[in-house]
Amino acid sequence: MLHQQTIIFAPLATYDVVIPCNNRAHVVADAVRSVLDQEHAPGRVIVVDDGSSDDSALVIRDLMKRHPRVEGVILPRNVGASQARNTGAGLARAEWIAFLDSDDMWLPGAARALLDGPMAMAHDIVVGHFARVEGDGAPGEPECGWDAGCIRRGLASGGVIGPSWSVVRRAIVERVGGFDPSFHNCNDWDFYTRAAAAGARFGRIDACVALYRTVAGGRLVNDIAIGARNADRVLSHPYLLGVDA
Repeated sequence: MLHQQTIIFAPLATYDVVIPCNNRAHVVADAVRSVLDQEHAPGRVIVVDDGSSDDSALVIRDLMKRHPRVEGVILPRNVGASQARNTGAGLARAEWIAFLDSDDMWLPGAARALLDGPMAMAHDIVVGHFARVEGDGAPGEPECGWDAGCIRRGLASGGVIGPSWSVVRRAIVERVGGFDPSFHNCNDWDFYTRAAAAGARFGRIDACVALYRTVAGGRLVNDIAIGARNADRVLSHPYLLGVDA
């Protein structure tokens, strides 16, 4: 006599998406749309306008009217990407948070790939690959700065993980106090270093989940002097001292 075996599939983890935006009126709707189009939908998409001087706030308000999952926060002045992300994270309620930059986009299937049941259950931060897009050019080959080996060694070698192609347990964000507002760049590198030091479990998948786009607009990250100082600050964290990268 044959016996039927019942296979139970664990539901995918819930997630919210936080999108900080500063003077990205021309692309922020693309970022939001790329999340709303995911087969595994987010609980909500929290878009934080960081004191933009262009029409970003108008675009965000329009997105809120047309999409019930979109929640907008309009900050009265520029506070930087770190504090903008923290503001959005403070409103998140799902188990996981994705921090998507306003000039980047998720690829179809990104949420399902990043929040796959076994991977999400075994880790606190899941990292995928991304493809670079220069201006209006075609996407490059998928890449990821972290080789999926020792995360401590990986972080000692540089900012190998980007917010747009990773997801983080909300509990980890809360444990480390979010992003450090004193970092105007290297803030993501600092965040993942502090998360690793706090015991976060990192996992990497082979799927390409995001487009990392270079679009028009000011980028403080291009300030070499500030970047060098902030890099030295990250590398001086006790977790990274003495590590052979």
